[in-house]
Amino acid sequence: MLKKLLMMLGAAFIWCGLTVAPLAAQDTDDAPASEEVDSSDEAEEEPSVSISDMLKEVEYATKAKPKKKVYVYFFVRSHSGCGPCRALVPQCIARYKEMKGKGAEIIMLNCGKNAESAKAWAKEADMNYPVITPETAGAVKVPSGGSGATPNIVAVTPEGEVLEGVSGTTKCTAILENWKDMVKDAKKDAKKKAAKDKKKKSKKKAKKTKSDDDASAEDNAAPSEADF
Repeated sequence: MLKKLLMMLGAAFIWCGLTVAPLAAQDTDDAPASEEVDSSDEAEEEPSVSISDMLKEVEYATKAKPKKKVYVYFFVRSHSGCGPCRALVPQCIARYKEMKGKGAEIIMLNCGKNAESAKAWAKEADMNYPVITPETAGAVKVPSGGSGATPNIVAVTPEGEVLEGVSGTTKCTAILENWKDMVKDAKKDAKKKAAKDKKKKSKKKAKKTKSDDDASAEDNAAPSEADF
């Protein structure tokens, strides 16, 4: 009797193994496949605001306006109540004359009381470079130069990349005197970037053309009703 019972249990165990195994395999086969991420898709870049775009949103205390073809902007933060700021003005005037048409620009972000005081100081000092009023200077999103104490100068590219920042009359004078070398280096970097962007656009165009050609080939290969 015991032997017969053991034989029955063994047969039941074998039958369960034969039926459960296929079910387990079926569960695995039916499991949803994980989604593949196409690494070739590039993330869309957020549009950046250029310096020239920012300069369109401000009010000027002078007749002088920013030039269009610029490789380096020298933003000077100062105000009429600052002695060192007043001492820097002749340097700005002299360097601005040298920079004319040569890819550099001096722009003052006046951080004084108001537009009236900014215009009065610009007229008094006979400033020949663009001066932005205190009320609208905040629209130009560039960092302060050096420690941030006035006067300070920050040199940036048209895309807003900071090249150098300094504070104090002596250091500000030195950075202005070095404007030619800074423009020369900025031109080289701009050419490299332009070549890189051109190559990138060319690759994208070639990729799109190939994709369109492949799609066209598939459409031409598809059977028509006349083939049936």
